[in-house]
Amino acid sequence: MKKNLLTLDVALSKEIKYMLKEEHYLPGDKLPSERKLAELFHVQRLTVRGALNLLLQDKTIISKPRSGYYVAPKRILQSIRNFSLHSEEYSGQLTYELYDFKKIEADNYLASEMLLPEKSKIYKIVWLYSDGTQLICINTTYIPEYIYPDLTQQIAASAPAIDLITNNRQITLAKSNQKVTLLYADTKTAQILNIPVDSPLMKYKGLMYDKQGHLAVFFENNMLIDRFGFIREVVL
Repeated sequence: MKKNLLTLDVALSKEIKYMLKEEHYLPGDKLPSERKLAELFHVQRLTVRGALNLLLQDKTIISKPRSGYYVAPKRILQSIRNFSLHSEEYSGQLTYELYDFKKIEADNYLASEMLLPEKSKIYKIVWLYSDGTQLICINTTYIPEYIYPDLTQQIAASAPAIDLITNNRQITLAKSNQKVTLLYADTKTAQILNIPVDSPLMKYKGLMYDKQGHLAVFFENNMLIDRFGFIREVVL
């Protein structure tokens, strides 16, 4: 019996996918209720629920408590070659806002990560990225003072840190070391991203170097785990 029920769930999930495509549902569009889907496909609501769970698992749809099911937003593609964000849905046009800017001294953690002497002067810049509907990423970038000696908050607010370095300072980023790990949102991160504490996130961090091998940037991104994917190259 379980095998037949599972087969029906899978078949119905494919039918719902086909419906979404043929009826031109867009990311963010709401699906019909479980009751209406059951009537439309002439199946029991239990079968509909199983099919919807399969679509939740493969990220075709998302569920909003006390609201219903919606077509999932497309993932933001993070290029590991040109360090930019790109989305099919938003054509790379993500919005960003400067959240914090300060000049600090490297503590033990930053000195170890950036291979700099402790108390080295560095800039800490925090950006909040949004896809137009919600905050999806907290980007924290650290720039050694020697890379951009006259950096100010006004300058930092004009463009993301990578653009400031490559365009304003004419520095070519030649190589990088990058790493993706799983973490769980602490209280502050959860408040900023408006998610529950201990929600799973991707931590994407890395070091970027110029042609001479000098460290130019150390970054740490806390990213919504269901909104990002990684690619080797973005084709524009």
